[in-house]
Amino acid sequence: MKKVLNVLVAVVFLATSSAAFAGGEEVMSGMGEKLKRGAVNTFTGWIEVPAQIAKGYKYGFMGKDNDGFIGALGGILAGVGSAAGRTISGLGELSGFWAADPASNEGIGIPLDAEYAWEEGTPYDMVDPNFEEATFKPIVKKLGRGLFNTGLGVLEIPGQMMKGIEERSWDLGIIKGIWYALSRTVDGIWDLATFPLPGPADTKGEPFDEEWPWSAMTDRQDSGSTQSGSPDASYIK
Repeated sequence: MKKVLNVLVAVVFLATSSAAFAGGEEVMSGMGEKLKRGAVNTFTGWIEVPAQIAKGYKYGFMGKDNDGFIGALGGILAGVGSAAGRTISGLGELSGFWAADPASNEGIGIPLDAEYAWEEGTPYDMVDPNFEEATFKPIVKKLGRGLFNTGLGVLEIPGQMMKGIEERSWDLGIIKGIWYALSRTVDGIWDLATFPLPGPADTKGEPFDEEWPWSAMTDRQDSGSTQSGSPDASYIK
């Protein structure tokens, strides 16, 4: 137990050290929001079951208002899946609140109806425009992201070191590389644990500079830009 606590302390130290040169207030705010949502979803995920039954009855089966009873029956299955996805992803955010995150979940996995279980939100249509585009491909993309981040997250260390050397901040590059590598591994594990289940539509943590673990090493010509295309101000001298 003591070893586990020591590792967690070291991880938080690395993350907060990185915050000092990556926009500290935003990083810490993201950690707080991630911790909050993780805790709420972990303990309220079960609400999805009655909520999805009510939504099924209200909107009917496949959006047909006159099929309220069938919609409610379908809501049981939707509720179980959403409850599992919300609870497990909540555990992931609760335990990994310190970790950086992918910049976006758009097109990755099936999104939950709303940020919190008791909110109305917008039901996701798993067959619009068709099952392959709306369901199969997003699930496969989440599985792939999980595999890449889990297996290759360690590549962030040399990649961020190279960036740090270019910016004359090699020491900060090491810290950021370790933080990113640990973050990708943790994020990847939870992606693998939840890839067939609905999950949060957005991310809360500090976004990675690059989309893939190896990008900091291979895309040297683009080293001055982040995922969003804005200048990389991560290393402040």
